[in-house]
Formats: sequence, C-alpha cells, structure tokens
Amino acid sequence: MARPRKPLDPARREALLRHARRHFASNGYEAASVSKINQAADFPRSSFYYFFGEKDALFEAAFSDGLEKLSGRVAVPHPSTLDADSFWPTVFGLIDSISEAQHDEDLACIPVLFHLPDAPPSPSLDKFRDAAREWCGAVVRVGRGLGLLDQEIPDDLHQDLVWNIASTVDGWVARNHENAHRAEALTRKLVVRVLGGQ
Repeated sequence: MARPRKPLDPARREALLRHARRHFASNGYEAASVSKINQAADFPRSSFYYFFGEKDALFEAAFSDGLEKLSGRVAVPHPSTLDADSFWPTVFGLIDSISEAQHDEDLACIPVLFHLPDAPPSPSLDKFRDAAREWCGAVVRVGRGLGLLDQEIPDDLHQDLVWNIASTVDGWVARNHENAHRAEALTRKLVVRVLGGQ
C-alpha cells in the first residue's frame, strides 16, 4: 500500500512562493528559472517536482498565494454600499490602500505578475481579472445612478473605458512602484478624469 502524500511544510512553501513571485516579476515567465528559484529558496529539486511538477503550476501557486496575502491588506468595498457621500472617498481609499500595499516588496510583485505579457494560462489570474473588471463596471453603474459621473458617455462604453484605462494605469504603476508617491497622485488624477467626475 502506497504511503499517503506528506504535506509540504507551510514555512518552506511560503519561502518558495515568495522567491518565485520575486523571480517571475524580475525576469518574466519564459526567462524564469525554476532552478534559480529553488536555489534561492533552498528548496530541493526533487521536492519541487513532487509538489508542483512544472513551472506553470509554480506560477499559479505563487500568484494565487500572493492574491490571498494582498486581500488581507486591501479591503475592496462592495459597490452596492456606495452612496453619494461615500463614493469618491471609498474609491480614493481603495487607491490609497493598494498604494500602501505596494510598499511591501512581496505584494508589489502581484500586479507585476498580473500584467506579465508572457504569463502562462492561470485560472487564478483569469478569475481575478474577471472579478476586477466586473467590480469596475459595477462602480461605474453605481456612480452613474448616483449622478456623480458623466452621463453623456454611453454606459457600456463608459464601463469599457474605465476598465481598459484602469488596467493600463495599474500596469504602469506596477512597473514604476519604486516611485509610489508620484504613481498614487497620477492614479488619483486619472481616476477622476476616466470616471468622468462632474
């Protein structure tokens, strides 16, 4: 009878995934080296293949784990809770909390991984992208319903513009997180313009 699979020690898993995030963010997916990640994390090659198997599985685990850590630092409000008084303070509060999380070197890797042009297929990344896009759309619908956003832009176009520009700005901020103060100020300015605040 085969022995049951021994679980991976949480501290060793944490170290490996942290090094993986940093390495993928610095090198991209294709140029990333599993050997270098294992070496940096002092993680045996045999254990890597036993627990992960392939580089794409490591990317998926590293991104998913990073998202979980980020969600512990950034509270995303449900759009239905927004009203005329809380709309802009909540939107800007979210920008502030995301910017603050970027001061953590590990968490700063998450948006870089999200925007990697050569990222492998990743269910966690796809699910996050879909949820983020839906959230942006819902915020636009709420803001329009409250009369806080430009009503001349057609609703579906408004939602598409906000998502595409927000995603582009997020990618720029991810690449320039070392200048977080400037990035935060620029993001605030662009959010008002993109949302069409009156």
